[in-house]
Amino acid sequence: MQPTRRLAAILFTDIVGSTAMMQKDEQTALSTNKRYVAVLKECVLPRGGEILNDFGDGSLCCFSSATEALRCGIEMQQQFQLEPKVPLRIGLHVGEIFFEDGKVFGDGVNVASRVQSLGIANSILFSSEICSKIKNQQEFKSVSVGKFHFKNVDEPMEIFALANEGLVVPKKEELTGKLKEIEKKSAIKKWGITAVAVVLLVVSYLVYQNFFHAKGFTGEKTIAVLPFENAGEPDSEEYISDGITQDIINNLSKISSLQKVIGWFSVRSFKKTTKSLKEIADELGVAAILSGTIQKHEGNVHIIAELIEVSTNKRLWGDEFEYESKDILSIQTKIAGEIVTALKANVTPEEKKNLSKHYTENVEAYRFYAKGRAYWNAQGRDNFDSAEANYKKAIELEPNYALAYAGLADCYVVNFKGISTLDYGPIAKSYIDKALSLDSTLSEALTTKGFIQQIFDYDWAGAKKNLKKAVDLDPNNSIAHTYYGLVLMHSAADKEGALREMEKAVDLDPLSFTTNWILARNYYFAGKYDLAISQFKKVSSFVVKAQQYVPIWSLGLIYLKQHLYTKAKEAFDQLPEGNATQLDNFQIMQAYAYAVMGDKVKATTLLQQAKKKYANLSNSHYRYSQVFIALGNFEEAMNELEQGYTNRDTHMFWIKVDPEFDPIRNEPRFKALLKKMNLD
Repeated sequence: MQPTRRLAAILFTDIVGSTAMMQKDEQTALSTNKRYVAVLKECVLPRGGEILNDFGDGSLCCFSSATEALRCGIEMQQQFQLEPKVPLRIGLHVGEIFFEDGKVFGDGVNVASRVQSLGIANSILFSSEICSKIKNQQEFKSVSVGKFHFKNVDEPMEIFALANEGLVVPKKEELTGKLKEIEKKSAIKKWGITAVAVVLLVVSYLVYQNFFHAKGFTGEKTIAVLPFENAGEPDSEEYISDGITQDIINNLSKISSLQKVIGWFSVRSFKKTTKSLKEIADELGVAAILSGTIQKHEGNVHIIAELIEVSTNKRLWGDEFEYESKDILSIQTKIAGEIVTALKANVTPEEKKNLSKHYTENVEAYRFYAKGRAYWNAQGRDNFDSAEANYKKAIELEPNYALAYAGLADCYVVNFKGISTLDYGPIAKSYIDKALSLDSTLSEALTTKGFIQQIFDYDWAGAKKNLKKAVDLDPNNSIAHTYYGLVLMHSAADKEGALREMEKAVDLDPLSFTTNWILARNYYFAGKYDLAISQFKKVSSFVVKAQQYVPIWSLGLIYLKQHLYTKAKEAFDQLPEGNATQLDNFQIMQAYAYAVMGDKVKATTLLQQAKKKYANLSNSHYRYSQVFIALGNFEEAMNELEQGYTNRDTHMFWIKVDPEFDPIRNEPRFKALLKKMNLD
């Protein structure tokens, strides 16, 4: 089993002189240890901490908050100054921990242990990472006790002591512990210093040219933001931590100097993962990973976040934030800004302005929006209905909430409501036009607008313009790249350019079913059958249950084109009967397959059954026409296509590039239809 990882405030304790105490007076030592363990539990557990290891004369504990860890340390030291006294030293650090075979590990654990080893009785020492998180909190008084070279720690670390009343602040000469042996040499002659300085300048220049100047922190500014852990809260509140994660992703996504920001549909699969950061980075193709925890405490929202360069396991940035619930809307902006700085990414003035943009100041409206987005991400008819309801509640509280209007439009564009495109198209258009009237630079709204212009208006020029703008505003928006690729492919304007856009979308969201399936489908449209087969098989490896048959019938179509009829039959025979709300009725696809394979009797029987059972299914005219083409009945095929155009069958925008229509491309009615769809 792979280790489970998380970011934590780590607290190490040790009873000073416990071994000597045991040798001198075993009974006193046992009594001291017993008191120590009792106080430890009294102080750690009520503050949300965990006792990971109890050594009898010391312990390893972790907290989701550095503030709570320090409060716990103070409370313990206050208790241990009462009789019978316990000479305890405490060390703290923020870092990643992971569990394997019931044991806890991590570089953060090692550092906390070394910080603790410096201390003396009744002292609390901590790293600069802890110090940065309490610098604005007046309840804590701290002083620097110097920089130290710890064993197995590459860089010297500045260490601080808590100077609150009753605590001991050690003098530097009192601080020993797990330090490197640093050789002290006599003063060097002046000419030697000059020579060393010259060498250092040359080395610094080479490092700058070959590392910072040429490559930045790794050579690629690529990042995945893992779902923030919802610590100590019920699953029903998870939509808030997910919403904050998505907002951070969306803010980073708009920074053009970041080469890759992985989309939500891919990172969400790593919730509560046991995979290591390296495994995740390799799977997603990124150099850096941001992870963190979110916890509510006494009405506040507490966040710990850490950015790791995976190849070196170097901590690029880490911080702790505590906000009142009413200030939750500032969190994602703050963290995104810190990440941009840590990655040394260039930010344009317009991008900097967008980073600080809030679409609402109403926290309750945001909560409804975040809940709506969570339902939308879950997919399916019932979830889309719940998404719509929550988006509408958000708008009731914030009538000018552009993102909520864009979300409402999406609930209608992907039609799981069982209503025709003619009915839902105008509704979707009205919502998206409202969103853009509130913010004409909203990439999410421009993306949906461009898609509507393709499937409903057949306005290819308008779609191309809006989607290009969406990509320019949000270069890491995988859906915008996907839809931009669609308009280039389906209008036959630039098939190779279309595939590049879709490949970019998959690179940005590699575990998304939608982006992977669309790429595979368009390899098929471009006649690249081997690539299409490979891609459809990839889709099958992570498809969800509700979508498991989509790659099957897609593979079946390719096998038919390759005259591999046995494989095609095996694929189509796996398809279920389907139901009247599906975009693709599988029984119709089976009829098409049998028609191509020459069994026209069975094909006709299946077609008649489907037309009778699903007479009201408005999105099947395109599929019916394909069966009629395979049966050689071109007139009936055109009747179905013309009805599909009238009803705005959502498949119609494939018509110019779908090879299944090759037999009728020279038919006058087909040419006239392409002209009506602005595809001539």
